[in-house]
Amino acid sequence: MAPQPPLFPPAAFDRGGGGLPSWDPSRTSNPSFDQGFLKAAFDGELHLVKKAARVVGRGAEGSRLAEKMGAVRDGYGMGLLHTAALGGSLSVCRYLVEDIRLDVDDVGPMGETPLTVAIGRQNVDLVRYFLDQGAATMKLNDSGSTPLHLAAAAGSCEIVELLLSSGAYVDALHLGGTALHSAARDGRDDIVKVLLDHHADAGADVDGNCKETPLIIAAISGSTEILKCLVLAGADANVPDSLGRAPIEIAARSGRREDVEILFPVTSRIPNVRDWSVDGIIRHVKSVRPVKV
Repeated sequence: MAPQPPLFPPAAFDRGGGGLPSWDPSRTSNPSFDQGFLKAAFDGELHLVKKAARVVGRGAEGSRLAEKMGAVRDGYGMGLLHTAALGGSLSVCRYLVEDIRLDVDDVGPMGETPLTVAIGRQNVDLVRYFLDQGAATMKLNDSGSTPLHLAAAAGSCEIVELLLSSGAYVDALHLGGTALHSAARDGRDDIVKVLLDHHADAGADVDGNCKETPLIIAAISGSTEILKCLVLAGADANVPDSLGRAPIEIAARSGRREDVEILFPVTSRIPNVRDWSVDGIIRHVKSVRPVKV
């Protein structure tokens, strides 16, 4: 299963104006005020965010101020920086990171960071900003996905490029394989090309967390352009799937002649196929009982 971009509960706020709820200094917590603070961050209301910071900080400076601001969370455990990223406010994110000094890698309830929130929203400007501020490119969320896995799943070439140019490891593993597996699974030949241009392993993870190679995935899904890219990048067309089928057999079973033609020159002869030709392979696989998946 492909890693998914971070999922969030339905927006707790409606965009729009409004002030901040009152703050009661006699209470150890002020959930209504915190909710208003988070709403201001989500809405990009920088003047309200600054006002709320003065109230919450109450004279605190440096790490103590960052600690107090970092404690402001919604009912799901999402902080101010996550919420500002979810709302897409670069100005609020910049204020929270550069002035308040909130941790750019603050972790949410499911392992989300502000960077992965921005990736999930496909907000290129925020992704670039967080990377410029040193956001970790290899931090795993609770499902074991790296930001690159999430970007490949979200389908943004520009974000994939940004992550790779910022040091993200192109062949990092997830339960569903590498980012190349994700792109192949989703039929994203554009992202496959970007990953291969950055020297992704075209035969990734044969013995790792994913049972199938990207080439097997492309053969199953019928992604002809991806097959071409992987073959040109040196993917081994003789590595079978978990049922022992070579990519060319999978393509032939589905009647995709063009895919068979692409795979034929790089596939070693299969002993039980008497007529070793494109037509012979297609006839052979259609003459035998299909393997139950």
